[in-house]
Amino acid sequence: MYITFEDLVARYPVIETKYKKSSEVNSHIIYWAEHELNSRLSTHFTVPFSAAHPTVKDLAIDLSYYRPLLTIDPDKAEKFKEAIIGRIDGIKAGDEHIYTDSGTVITTEGANDEIWSSTMDYSPTHSMIGAESEYTHISSDRLYDEENER
Repeated sequence: MYITFEDLVARYPVIETKYKKSSEVNSHIIYWAEHELNSRLSTHFTVPFSAAHPTVKDLAIDLSYYRPLLTIDPDKAEKFKEAIIGRIDGIKAGDEHIYTDSGTVITTEGANDEIWSSTMDYSPTHSMIGAESEYTHISSDRLYDEENER
């Protein structure tokens, strides 16, 4: 979870007047807003983030405010969301970066590279196929490589 009820109310006090229970806001507004944020950023970053970085918190707060705003003022809500999505698109395009609390930058460099694994060239060790299948055994190439590493 990137933000709390208190984070949301600190920026948008109207939330506290509309919703009296923080648990309602946490489970029905913040929860879904954070999933939407992760969904939108997942094309360029590994989500969920391990920490609530200031940029991510800022976007989560705004996306959380957008949801109840839709029922209060739909026209304003759509303009508000356009601004949020524009900012997310800017992050993905590299026009803006995600900053951490320590001031380092998380960039999208390498996000579209091929996934790599140190064992990707070997046959799988486990499978749903029976134990007698040739595809269930450890690759002899891998055994050879591991023996030569020693």
